[in-house]
Amino acid sequence: MASKKPKGSDSERKILEHAHRGLQLLSEHKPKLMGKIQGFMTEAMAPGVLSRREKELLSLGMALTQQCHYCIALHIRACKQVGITLEEIMDVCGVAVMMGGGPVLTHMAEVERALNEFYLDENGDPI
Repeated sequence: MASKKPKGSDSERKILEHAHRGLQLLSEHKPKLMGKIQGFMTEAMAPGVLSRREKELLSLGMALTQQCHYCIALHIRACKQVGITLEEIMDVCGVAVMMGGGPVLTHMAEVERALNEFYLDENGDPI
C-alpha cells in the first residue's frame, strides 16, 4: 500500500494561480503585448510535425533545464491533460538532468510536488 504523499505547504495549484496573477498584471498594463505573446505561445504549442504530447514533453524538459518552478508545474499539469504517463515524465526528467546536471536534479523536488498535485489523489494513488 502506498504511503500518503505530502502536498507541501504551497500546492502547485497555488503556484500556478500566482503565475497567472502576474500575467494578468501585465495584461492589464500591456494588453496588446500580452495578446501577441499568448498568440505566439498558442501557435508554438499547436500540433504540427510534432504532436501536442511531444511538445509538452519537450516543454517539461526545457522547464527543468531553465529551473522555472512555475513552468514545471504548468507543464506537468499539461502533461496530465494530454495523457502523458508518469514513466514518460521520468524519462524526460532523466534527460533534463543529463543536460542540466545538479541544479536540475535539485528541481526534482518541484516535479514531485507537481506530480503529487496532478497525478496522485490524497491517498497517494494514481488518478
